[in-house]
Amino acid sequence: MIYSPIDYHTHTNHSWDCRIPMPEMIRAAMDIGLKEIAFTDHFDQFDESLRRPKYNSAVYFETLNVCRAEFEPGGITIRAGVEVGEPHLYGELVRPVLEQSPYDVVLGSLHFAEGLSMSDATFFQKYPLQEAMKRYFGEMAEMVRKGGFDLLAHLDFPKRRAYKVYGRFDLREFETEVREVWQACIENNIGIEINTAGLRHDVNQLHPTVEALTWYREMGGDILTIGSDAHRPADVAAGTNLALEAALMAGFDSVTSYESRQPVGRLSIVPIL
Repeated sequence: MIYSPIDYHTHTNHSWDCRIPMPEMIRAAMDIGLKEIAFTDHFDQFDESLRRPKYNSAVYFETLNVCRAEFEPGGITIRAGVEVGEPHLYGELVRPVLEQSPYDVVLGSLHFAEGLSMSDATFFQKYPLQEAMKRYFGEMAEMVRKGGFDLLAHLDFPKRRAYKVYGRFDLREFETEVREVWQACIENNIGIEINTAGLRHDVNQLHPTVEALTWYREMGGDILTIGSDAHRPADVAAGTNLALEAALMAGFDSVTSYESRQPVGRLSIVPIL
């Protein structure tokens, strides 16, 4: 067993797709002994017809500061985070919010490609698996090169739906495309995460797999965090033991912590005997 000191990808009711108040997520984190948690609620741009609530940074920070005052004396560090969807497309809307607010870590994620949701089957029904993923990773590389965020979230997010459509998914088939994304991350000082949410879907894989983590490490990548992508208390830090085992196998011996959008420390991955 391996002890995970952090969870740097979680959500609360400040995300459009979560209804759980921040204090409930913090109590769950403290119950399992987490040292740090980052609340990375969704800052997405949607067609108004979807009728999804907009992200409100002022309300988020008001809640966060109340929770810091209540819970941090108990021994947990609460990081201010945000998950920005498609930052390469909405930079003019996103930048002012990020610049005026004291975030510790900003995730960049790609949930849409060519205007189609990666959570819906439509994109995958339009293309064969190889073509679909090459298009996705091509847009992701473009997103990373534009930058404006600190950590790349769930590299191979589409496999959650792709696996259901095609009945298979093997990231090793896209090594060239993934290495292009990794190179963009390294050149732009953007770190990566191991996201454990894929373990809770039919595909039953980490985002990304140990092979892709090994490519990143071999290429010189060294900024790594762990995130559960939890939207409910039961999923806080879920699967992180498997994630940290994969990190060790790929050649990492620590994970990175952030403050004020800068890497500030290395937390050792410590096996518990």
